[in-house]
Amino acid sequence: MGIRISERTEIFHVPYGSLNSEGTAEASFVDVKADPAWIPVLSSCVGWPETQALLQVVNSPTSALMTLAADQACTTSVSAEHPVVLTSFVTLCRADVASNGKPAIFELAKFLKVRMDDLLQNVSTALQRSLYLDIVLEIQPTFFHHRDVEGWSLTVLMAAHGGDEGQVRSIWQLGIRVLQDALTDHEA
Repeated sequence: MGIRISERTEIFHVPYGSLNSEGTAEASFVDVKADPAWIPVLSSCVGWPETQALLQVVNSPTSALMTLAADQACTTSVSAEHPVVLTSFVTLCRADVASNGKPAIFELAKFLKVRMDDLLQNVSTALQRSLYLDIVLEIQPTFFHHRDVEGWSLTVLMAAHGGDEGQVRSIWQLGIRVLQDALTDHEA
């Protein structure tokens, strides 16, 4: 279990795509802060109530944050001890895109690192077992085309490791819940 902060230099562009040939939204940016009705039908939320709950919390009218992208998937690992990995990401920024300067996003990352580490340690202690969960808080330059604004965003990358899909999903659920709680604490 570990949490680290990293910085990516490649620019993230929002919006980042266009509607696919079927006209579905998963191929493009959907501003779920402005239109939360999209959340339950996004491909990253169908069958993933944890992601749906996270997006609802982050994009609520009372939150100063919004999401730009999210997804998750189970894969196999080369590790014999932990052959299944559930990886996910959610990209966040301030809803007021003009206030997404690097110092503000870096401060958010530092806050989340400390708070999530504390919460995960408490969960691990309460469960009396280690949580095989790696988290990277990656800040990245971001260009918000719809407002012609250059800024930064924060992507929270998680990887839960375990013996089977059920085990990694339960570990990942704890990580997502801890992220939700830390974001709520940040807003308070």
